[in-house]
Amino acid sequence: MKEKIIEKLLSIRESLKFEWIQEDETLLQKKLDDHRSFSGKLFLLGTLIGSGLWIWDYVTDPVGAKDTIWLRMFFFIFLPAPYLFRKITNRLLLTLLFVGAVLLTEAVYLKILTRLDMGMIYGIAGFMYYMLLPPLAFQAFSLRANIVYVVMATFLPHLLAWSGFAPGFQHDHYAVLIWPAAALAILIQYFYARDYKKRYELEKELERMSYTDMLSGLNNRRHFMAFLKKEFERYRRTGKSFSLLMIDIDRFKRINDTYGHPVGDSVIRTLADIVRDEIREMDFPARIGGEEFAVILPEIDAKNALKVAERIREKAQNHPVDIPGGEPARFTVSIGVAAAGADSDETSLIKEADEALYRAKREGRNRVVLYDSSSS
Repeated sequence: MKEKIIEKLLSIRESLKFEWIQEDETLLQKKLDDHRSFSGKLFLLGTLIGSGLWIWDYVTDPVGAKDTIWLRMFFFIFLPAPYLFRKITNRLLLTLLFVGAVLLTEAVYLKILTRLDMGMIYGIAGFMYYMLLPPLAFQAFSLRANIVYVVMATFLPHLLAWSGFAPGFQHDHYAVLIWPAAALAILIQYFYARDYKKRYELEKELERMSYTDMLSGLNNRRHFMAFLKKEFERYRRTGKSFSLLMIDIDRFKRINDTYGHPVGDSVIRTLADIVRDEIREMDFPARIGGEEFAVILPEIDAKNALKVAERIREKAQNHPVDIPGGEPARFTVSIGVAAAGADSDETSLIKEADEALYRAKREGRNRVVLYDSSSS
């Protein structure tokens, strides 16, 4: 029982540990995409609240409320928020636009309080909306942007009052109410940003696992087919062709029967490492079957694809797999090469590379063959 209590306390301490959260561009873009609709709707709510509080103006000061009705209309600035969140793709522009708009409405709200009898006493609590509602709408933005906003929004009424914009502003009354709310808003944003990042990283890892062959560490067949489709779309759009390698380990069943499946697995991992070493970062290697691999080579013609394939074949031939207490296990590969053409699609290109591969097998294995339509 004591151990469980200690474990629970340690878990709580870990969850409360503070460290700065690094948010890269990919995470921030996903954060924006996930919250576009939510943020747009919250800003619409801000329009209803900001303009609808004219009723509060009228209840507290019917005479003064005549001078605030047009200022309350200013909150309709947020009406196009859903459209803007949907259409503007530049994250920095969107952040600056809405942070600036909210700070502007805060200045308008302060001016409203100067028009109401006792407004500076009864209305200061309304600044709580600026501490809690906007940060909820700003979940689409970075943690840094949220913290900067909260600090600016908290200081702004002080600065405007000191400049003479709001005579009679109750600095002490405001500070007692708002600064604790500002600290709470920052804490909320911090913990939300931390939890969002953990969820994002978990989703990325699950996505990586769903697209990765666990034995070789290369892409799996499903990811290969999706990438091949995109590569054809790019080819038709830009006219820049590409090539496909189909690689097969020669007599792989014999390797398994002679040395055992663990050695066969080592051969697969070794070939995967060779393929990775001999291709560019932009190329796309995949394990698409038991002993069959494929490599998509964007913007590479058949002639240069043959050179890549030959490097892979030669390195595999000269890279035996070590066996504890025994002679190294040697292996070779056969490779078929095909280049995308004007009439190609995913199915036909794979078929062409497969035909070239089968021809390499028929001609004695451990060789590279380019697809030739005249020989099929």
